[in-house]
Amino acid sequence: MGRTIRRAEAAECRRCSTYCDRVIAPATCVAARCAFLYAYEDPLSGRRFMGCLQKVFATEIDVALFEEAERTRGGFGSVKLAREPLRRCAFMVEQAVERGFGEAYTCTNRRFFDYPDTAPDALRAFDLRQGLSAA
Repeated sequence: MGRTIRRAEAAECRRCSTYCDRVIAPATCVAARCAFLYAYEDPLSGRRFMGCLQKVFATEIDVALFEEAERTRGGFGSVKLAREPLRRCAFMVEQAVERGFGEAYTCTNRRFFDYPDTAPDALRAFDLRQGLSAA
C-alpha cells in the first residue's frame, strides 16, 4: 500500500483545492529521441505499441493512433505520470482549477512544479546554510 501512496504523491498534489497532476506529452519523448522510449509489435493484433522503459508514464500507446492524432491540430495530448519524472522528461503540471477562484484555490505546494528530489537521476536540492558554522 505504501508504494501506491508514493506513486500518487509523485504524480498528483491534493494539498489545496487546485488539484494538480504531473503529465507528459509522449510527443516530447519522441521529439527528444528519448533512449527510454520503446516500441514493439503485438504478434496477435499486428499493431505497434510504444511506452517508457522507466515507466514515467505507464500506458502503452498504439503507434498508429498516436501518429494519426499527432497530424491533427490538438495532437495526441498528454498522459498522467506514473512516477517521478527523470531530468530529461519535459513534464507539465495540469491544474484542475485555474487561479482566480478564491483563497482555497491558491497553490500551497509550489515545489510540485519542480523536478522532484526523489527521482533516480534527480538534482538534489540543498540548503547552503547547512555547511556554515555559527560565528
